[in-house]
Amino acid sequence: MAITRTAEEALILARQRVGTTLAQVTREGIFPHAAPSASGVWEGTREGVWTSGFWAGLLWQEAALSGRAEDTATATTWTLRLAPHLDRKTHDIGFVFASSAVLGWEIGRVAACRDLGLAAADRLAAMFNATAGVIPVGSQAEIAAGLDDVTIDCMVNLPLLWWAWKVTGEERFLHTATSHANRTAEWHVKADGRIIQSVHFDQRTGEKTREETHQGSGTVGCWTRGQAWAIYGFAAAHRATGDERFLEVADRAATYYIGRTGGDLVPFYCFDDPAIPDVPRDASAAAIACAGLWILAEHAPDPVLRRRSRDRAEALAAALVTGYLTPQGDADERPPGMLLHSCYSVKAGWDMDHEIVWGDYFLLESLRAWARLRGTE
Repeated sequence: MAITRTAEEALILARQRVGTTLAQVTREGIFPHAAPSASGVWEGTREGVWTSGFWAGLLWQEAALSGRAEDTATATTWTLRLAPHLDRKTHDIGFVFASSAVLGWEIGRVAACRDLGLAAADRLAAMFNATAGVIPVGSQAEIAAGLDDVTIDCMVNLPLLWWAWKVTGEERFLHTATSHANRTAEWHVKADGRIIQSVHFDQRTGEKTREETHQGSGTVGCWTRGQAWAIYGFAAAHRATGDERFLEVADRAATYYIGRTGGDLVPFYCFDDPAIPDVPRDASAAAIACAGLWILAEHAPDPVLRRRSRDRAEALAAALVTGYLTPQGDADERPPGMLLHSCYSVKAGWDMDHEIVWGDYFLLESLRAWARLRGTE
């Protein structure tokens, strides 16, 4: 029998998963990164990696839902543990601190989190290559480190800069983020909305030299999580600036995503792998795309686009919470609220059938948005 599940039921399950995760990682002192879909036992490290801000972000989202002072204190503790990541020369500091320190200020009004977020924004803005008009991945990025490579992933690092601009009023944050978003739209987004993950450029002239994928199939396969990063990143850029160019790009990328997924809105890790269907799916890509669509559903000025985005977001959310969220049947003994069948990297052989922390983060963000909009009906 097919599972049916309401938005409210799914939100309860997702919050339960935050609780069971907290119990395990507190015992072990680790930041959770990935858990095999078969077991739900988290793997991670004490110092954390580029994904670890999403764990603190899950705790901040729980604090926002519960309103409990003890949940704010827990989220603060995990957020401040991330401070050593400020010293890493990678665009990933945007992932780390936009999902943790920024929420610590916006949700908890914790001054130490605000200060940490602003310090991270300074570091990220300092990586800007003015000649090319982009933020490269950086010399210490965990995948494809370099100073002549810019990836679509960085669109979801920019919210750190949009936030710093709003908090401080300093135009340098706005200029850097806007330049990067404009160049990304030019270099990475095809006319039909297809996303190119990686673009290399000449550091002397700033000219584009070649395209590739680090995590899709072959050399230029369309990596589905990259497609989702674009949907979310350009939606967030529009929300921050009101610029309709970013709105159009987000919608175009979403249209491509929906058109390529076929009957199951939760995609394979790459749209173009010739071995489909015998390759992993990536539920985290669907969760990211869903969260981006909810941003459009809430913030797009055009009611037709708002309605289209909401319909797409609801369809994606329904696919995730019925087919990929535990329990999957009465006999399922795994922890409730796991988002199953995400894939980190096929090429590297990393976490190819796992629950992954960023998937949980964007699913919870999506479920909160779904609940907000249902509450306004």
